[in-house]
Amino acid sequence: MHTPYAVRVLILGGVLNLVLSFGLGWVLSAKRMKEPIAKHHWLLVAHTVSLQEGLMLLALSWAVMFAELSTTVAATGAWLLVLASVFQDLSGVANWLTRTDDQFAAKSTGWLLASINAVLNTVGLAIIAYGVVRGVT
Repeated sequence: MHTPYAVRVLILGGVLNLVLSFGLGWVLSAKRMKEPIAKHHWLLVAHTVSLQEGLMLLALSWAVMFAELSTTVAATGAWLLVLASVFQDLSGVANWLTRTDDQFAAKSTGWLLASINAVLNTVGLAIIAYGVVRGVT
């Protein structure tokens, strides 16, 4: 069975996000054994977000099979979504490592990474959503 390239990209990105979430969960557990959660808010955010990103990418790997898009356009959308997830994952980690309180007020590195994520995710999701709507209507 031949799996379309965009599907493989999204599955790989999804699984790697889940692996990252699991690893961050171990780090968070170790930190929580010694310190209160407030100190590790952004680590908890990074753990949760990487789980959510992984599940989103895995769900989109199924949805993209219904998309009416060229191979290149579907792959572009998939890669934009996977790259966006990297920026989102790193956002929480960066805020945790720099002990950021409010990323919006501080315009922190994490805020910058999350902003890049927002742009990439918007474009990638628009591409995939357009193709899915074309494919199922």
